Amino acid sequence: MKRSEKFANPFYGLLLVAGIAFAITATAYGVMAFRDRDTAASVASASAEEHPLMTWMNEHGAAALGTELAILAVGTIGAIATDDYWQRRNRTKNV
Repeated sequence: MKRSEKFANPFYGLLLVAGIAFAITATAYGVMAFRDRDTAASVASASAEEHPLMTWMNEHGAAALGTELAILAVGTIGAIATDDYWQRRNRTKNV
C-alpha cells in the first residue's frame, strides 16, 4: 500500500495561528464574563482595580472574536479551495 505524499498548504499555518488565537481570546472572554456575572458584588468592590486584560476584553473582546472568526472562515475556505492546486503542484514537483 502506497503512502500518501504530504503537501504544504499555506492556509494550514494561517488556520493554526488563528485557531490558537481564537481559543485564547474566547477563554479570556469567558473568564471576563464569569468574573462580571455578579454585578452587585463588583459594584461593592469598585475600588478594586481590574486587570488590564479584562479591561481590554470588555472594550474590544467582541470585535477580536469576530475578527478571528472571520479569519478562520476565510482560511478554511481558502484551504479547501486551493487543496487540489497544492496537491497537483506537489505531484509535479516529485516526478
